[in-house]
Amino acid sequence: MTEIILAHLSDPHISHDKLCLPPAALLNKRALSHLSWRRKRRFLHVGAMLDRVVADLRAAAPDVVALTGDLTNLGLPEECRQAADWLQRNMPARTIVIPGNHDMLVSERWSDTLGLWAPWMVPAPDDFPFVRRIGPLALIGVNSARPMPWFSAAGRIGRPQADRLAAILRDTGREGLCRIVLIHHPPVAGIVPRRKALLDRALFGDAIARAGAELVLHGHSHFSGLSSLPGPLAPVPVLGVASASMRSDRAARAAAWQRIRITTTERDFHIEIRRRIFRPDIPMQELPPTLFTAYRIRPPI
Repeated sequence: MTEIILAHLSDPHISHDKLCLPPAALLNKRALSHLSWRRKRRFLHVGAMLDRVVADLRAAAPDVVALTGDLTNLGLPEECRQAADWLQRNMPARTIVIPGNHDMLVSERWSDTLGLWAPWMVPAPDDFPFVRRIGPLALIGVNSARPMPWFSAAGRIGRPQADRLAAILRDTGREGLCRIVLIHHPPVAGIVPRRKALLDRALFGDAIARAGAELVLHGHSHFSGLSSLPGPLAPVPVLGVASASMRSDRAARAAAWQRIRITTTERDFHIEIRRRIFRPDIPMQELPPTLFTAYRIRPPI
């Protein structure tokens, strides 16, 4: 029997207020996001809340961290460099990152932006989905972030990536690994409105239905909750987490990270999820655990 502790957090939205932003960089869709940040969002995504989450996560010393996107607000090269520095300073050595929609608001040269996160992600956009094996775990990173039209925060994965995802899930399933898929946008209908949704979630859902997975982790909704997708043998849990920097008195919206303990036996995976939430002016609160078992039965493919 082996045990792995996985930490899940998302959407830190690291403040860019102290960065010198080139005015020309805002002459596009970023202008709306920057206006939203200045008028409202910088009072919701608070550095002090993020610091509390990070300190608590580091004290827990997880074996691996999964960060499901939106480290930045505008996806500027300056922000991506700042985020790389933040990852280096604050996250444990085994940290896996995928991009969010804010990290790819407009088309930019990969090497100047998300390519700076290669130590925690992949070197090139065509390398998605990617796999990181940590003991009995296969952490599979999917990219749903795409430059979208004005007023849209939606995402897509595309047919080629969905087909590669199904193949990876088949292969890692045959190895008997606990397959945990990371995606920024919720792959379940109804969690966010259409303008923020995964537009081709049917492609993602089909890959899960055909090949199976033990757990899906997402961010984007700024809401902590549990849903599911059909799998080949049983429903696959889909776990979302609120923004790691959100200042809120509501438990489901408050800054949080999730401590996921995976215990592996010869025939199954026991998964225990404990959400640790941080609300203004009160101590951290850990909610009662969610428990489920996934059997190590290779699906008929």
